[in-house]
Amino acid sequence: MELSDRELMARLVGGDREALAPLMERHYRRLHRVALGYLRDADEALDCVQETFVKAYQNASRWEASSEVGAWLTRIAINDAIDRYRRTKRRVATQEPLGDSDHDVRIVSEDPSPERAVLSRQISERVGRALNGLPATQRAVFVLRHYEERTLPEIAGILGISLGTVKSSLHRALHRLRERLAGLEA
Repeated sequence: MELSDRELMARLVGGDREALAPLMERHYRRLHRVALGYLRDADEALDCVQETFVKAYQNASRWEASSEVGAWLTRIAINDAIDRYRRTKRRVATQEPLGDSDHDVRIVSEDPSPERAVLSRQISERVGRALNGLPATQRAVFVLRHYEERTLPEIAGILGISLGTVKSSLHRALHRLRERLAGLEA
């Protein structure tokens, strides 16, 4: 019989290290989507998820038995993603020249045309910059709503903010994104 998340957390609180693996298996993909939506960088998202589980293990005793495990893990991941984003934002961006191997790319017929690939990358970069420009709460609410497809009450619980704050943050985030992405066509 498979243990529930709450039962696994209770075991983790009791010092059972083996309880962490099933929690990781159940929540890894979802947390990675959240982190990737927030950070827009696969390596950073992977590091964020790994750090989330380390923090969950180290702070298992802080988990409240009445709260949902998935929401608790999501809050840890979002907080870590926010911290990572802030640290990255402070760094000076550097450009690296393309390596020799980057010039020998063969185009396969199933791939989009080079023009379409460039346009897609440009759109993705513009959306990423628009998301990066949002304040932390607005960004977290947007990512949870549109990448994770969470309900507004779930988002309020995950972030520990009121439902009204979630609604206004989502509204403001959408308004800012619309302004920044005006004229963007796929």
